[in-house]
Amino acid sequence: MKYFIDTHDKSKGSFPAQELTEQEFFDQFAALEKAAHELGVFGHAAHVNLKEGKAFCFMSGPDEESIRKAHAAINLPYDSITEVRRVTGADMRTPHPVKLEMRKTG
Repeated sequence: MKYFIDTHDKSKGSFPAQELTEQEFFDQFAALEKAAHELGVFGHAAHVNLKEGKAFCFMSGPDEESIRKAHAAINLPYDSITEVRRVTGADMRTPHPVKLEMRKTG
C-alpha cells in the first residue's frame, strides 16, 4: 500500500470557483471515496479551507495512476498527486534501533 497527498486549489482551477458549503464538500468527497473504492484506493482524510478554496487529500492505493483514475471517474481536477511516507512514531525508525546501554548504579 502506498500513500499519496493530492492538492486542489481554486486559484489554479482545481477547486470549484464558487465557495462550497460543508455539505457540498462532503458530498464531493463521498463521490471520490466511492469511485476510489472501485479502483482499490482509499480516501483517509481531507484537509480543507472552503473559504480559500483549497483542499489536501490523504489517500492510499496501489499506485499514483489509481489515484488519478479515481479523480477522473468523478471529473475532479487536481494540481498534484505526490507519493508520501506516512510518518508516525515507528514508521521512520532505522531498521536496527540503537540500543541504549543500561547504566550501572551502585
